[in-house]
Amino acid sequence: MTFDTLPAGPGVELSYVDSGAPYYASSVYTTIVAIHGLCFTNLIFQQLLSIARQKGVRFVAPNRRSYPGSTSFSPEEIDLIINGGTEEAKDAEMQSIGHQIAIFLDNFIQKFNIPPISKDGKSGGIIFLGWSLGCTFTLATLANTLTLPLAVRNRLASRIRSVVLYDPAPSILGLPSPEENWAPLVDTTIPEDLRLQAFGHWVTSYFDHGDLSKRDPALLSWIIPSVNRVPTIYSMPEAKLKEMTLFGPDALPDLLMLINFESQIRAAYRKACYNSTVLDAFPNVTYTVLTSNTTAAFGPSGMWAMQDDEKQFGGKRPVIYKLIPNINHFWHWADPWKAFQGFLDAAC
Repeated sequence: MTFDTLPAGPGVELSYVDSGAPYYASSVYTTIVAIHGLCFTNLIFQQLLSIARQKGVRFVAPNRRSYPGSTSFSPEEIDLIINGGTEEAKDAEMQSIGHQIAIFLDNFIQKFNIPPISKDGKSGGIIFLGWSLGCTFTLATLANTLTLPLAVRNRLASRIRSVVLYDPAPSILGLPSPEENWAPLVDTTIPEDLRLQAFGHWVTSYFDHGDLSKRDPALLSWIIPSVNRVPTIYSMPEAKLKEMTLFGPDALPDLLMLINFESQIRAAYRKACYNSTVLDAFPNVTYTVLTSNTTAAFGPSGMWAMQDDEKQFGGKRPVIYKLIPNINHFWHWADPWKAFQGFLDAAC
């Protein structure tokens, strides 16, 4: 599949899919910009493109670095991500990654004259949606905007009105995972070359958890999926599945970044969500976390981790937490109409 691309910094381009400007919307239409997760490319959002057009909304999903159509990481960046390096080098790389997405957004805003936030703050502008590992990159974007030129910062501030974090695990935020944590990615009994593929199957399942109100990780089903719902992967045609997944070496940097850049990821998350200077630079932004009682256990545990962090670091702008009943990590594929409306509602 061919993609359109836009510059995202010196020597870097990001490919993207775009539903286009709505045909019948007012001049102040809303744009959703979605950042994809691990193993699944931006095409995991493809069912939302036609829905966006019908709802008078624009939907845009870039591919991150090293995903199809976007500029690959350089050999030096790959070495840093996979093998680690000095904290200074990793800090600089995380800043660069945040800058690249911000510059992509700014170029998109300018090229297509994306409407700013409406005067009442309820329409127009951009809903910045991070899904799964995409939350890491969404937060890195906001955390690093203060080191961009003023004109870029002003354009982003006048457009981004909501950040929606869709099912982030604690590790996605740079926070420790509960001792109960399990996923095929960390199971050394699974052959290393099959762990990403095993994860791709497992993470599309539904799970039967205990009472979430008790906030007890021991009551979450960390390993065994529910037998009451068919995993979403079985509703993905094989040709489409191959088109929108990376289960090989190209996806490996994502996994190793979670390990080797933990402190940088945590710093970016806390800066984006709780730092007064960043929040003042984005006066219109609301933060919403979406998860479910039937998604993988990392979803509720990620929400709890953020709630605990907010008690310690937050206060200036409260985060909204929404528990959507009976959905999984692939709500946007399994029930795209309701998911799309859920993303819009999360921005209100």
